[in-house]
Amino acid sequence: MPPDEPTFTRDTFRWTILALISVSHIIGATAQYGINTLAPFYKDELGLSRAQVGLLFSAFYLAMAGFSFTAGRRADRLGVRKAIFQGHFFLSLCTVAAALAPSFWWAAASFFLAGLGYSFLNPASSKGVMAWFHRDERATAMGMKQTGVPAGGVVTAVLAPQFVLLFGWRGALAALGVINFLFGFLFSYYWREPPEESAVTVSAAPAAGRDTLNVWRFLPISCGTAIYLAGQMTLITYVPLYLKDTMGFTAYWASQALALTQAGAVIGRVGWGVVSDRLFDGRRKIVLILIGLLSAVLILALSFMGRQSSLYLLLPILFLAGVCLVGYQGVSYALIGELAGQARTGAALGMMITINAACATLGTPLFGYIVDRTGSYPLAWLLLAGALGVGILGLATLLKEPE
Repeated sequence: MPPDEPTFTRDTFRWTILALISVSHIIGATAQYGINTLAPFYKDELGLSRAQVGLLFSAFYLAMAGFSFTAGRRADRLGVRKAIFQGHFFLSLCTVAAALAPSFWWAAASFFLAGLGYSFLNPASSKGVMAWFHRDERATAMGMKQTGVPAGGVVTAVLAPQFVLLFGWRGALAALGVINFLFGFLFSYYWREPPEESAVTVSAAPAAGRDTLNVWRFLPISCGTAIYLAGQMTLITYVPLYLKDTMGFTAYWASQALALTQAGAVIGRVGWGVVSDRLFDGRRKIVLILIGLLSAVLILALSFMGRQSSLYLLLPILFLAGVCLVGYQGVSYALIGELAGQARTGAALGMMITINAACATLGTPLFGYIVDRTGSYPLAWLLLAGALGVGILGLATLLKEPE
């Protein structure tokens, strides 16, 4: 063990806590991914363009960009239990409000406010992982925790279209909000802090300072992964519309196919954590670069796909894109926690999410705008692959990993 992490008894209850945190992400993500999964159903009824669909997702992430740092600091002060309860409670109310939307602006405002609630979940849950897990398990645990996000996407992609058949898209979206409301109370009831004999002590790197965050230390990973997140949000937002408009899928099967990408992300978030912890002995930077390179290649491959392309080629590309481009976050969250130290994990992660979300807020509708103006998904995929290359270069040259 590193000298800043004394050897304590490892409480086996940490795996129960990890499961609870992961379910929190699954439930929270169902509301988030309802935006893109249900897009083929509400796009025509509300009279939206592709760029406006992207703006709905961006409204959600704009709130995260504006509030994640504050939410992270509140998580540091309030603790995990209260912060996650508040997140689910507010997210549920705003998701139900979005289900009542008569227009684009109502929906955009509702999803914006829902993003405020969602911004509590990542910093608070990451604090929980930092408190319960040691370094040699941390990226794996973070990855398992983060599988809740794409797993929520899988759940949404599979169940939401079924709910639409029963209740319409409004009823489906409202149901996702009610589930978040109920789970907030369940989480608050079952959460436990680690006992002192099992607690993990993580000291911040000396460069971070005692009381304040050294912002410059976190900019390389924040900006590099911001491009990754923009690619991730573009992929999961536009895959259903891409499959419907370009590949000839029906709206139903386009939404179902998104589950394949999300399933890949579930595998990637655990798998890349294991790779970082075990194969690379806790190194994070090289793993993030490798993920970026593979992601750029897969997005580039999408630019060459057309209606005549084989499903046996298209579906594996969508799956592997999920493994890589949607599967990186466990490694990046472990690294940000190690750079910051346990006491400031919430604030540091909040800052990274703020920068990430700002990039995703701009990048997601920009992709839709390019497709609207040019009528070409291949060109948009090609430009996205180039942007990922910029992010890879930034991480490779500017990011300094802690010893």
